[in-house]
Amino acid sequence: MTETYGQPAPPKPTSPFVWVGLGCGLVFFGIVGFIAFILFVVFSSMRSSTPYQEAVRRAQSDPRVIEMLGQPVNVGWFISGSIKTQNRDGYANLSIPISGPRGKATIDVSAVKRRGQWIYNEIIVTKEKEEIDLLSPPESPDTSPPAE
Repeated sequence: MTETYGQPAPPKPTSPFVWVGLGCGLVFFGIVGFIAFILFVVFSSMRSSTPYQEAVRRAQSDPRVIEMLGQPVNVGWFISGSIKTQNRDGYANLSIPISGPRGKATIDVSAVKRRGQWIYNEIIVTKEKEEIDLLSPPESPDTSPPAE
């Protein structure tokens, strides 16, 4: 209908398919948002853990890792593994992706928490088939005089 004598035309009825489409879209984006929120909370809690921070600190400051990957050593987003603590005890098994100008590697961390103290079983950086044990100190050059 057209306007007659200053009155607007009545609105067209909305198709129910429009409302179904809007509802489905809202549900879809709600689910995606919820999953993103859960992932953010999980990764944030892993990143704030002592085993994660200790492993990353050691990797970023170890001369062997810097030689392997170059500088800066960057940490990736998708950490895998688990951390469980209860009172003063717990355990952590993490796999942390790292990278530098010379390639990518992974830090594998295994630790146990006893009476509030983390004890590290292993912190190993692996790039292809090369491994660096971050629990053992880097070898220092031999400064002793040669034997005669």
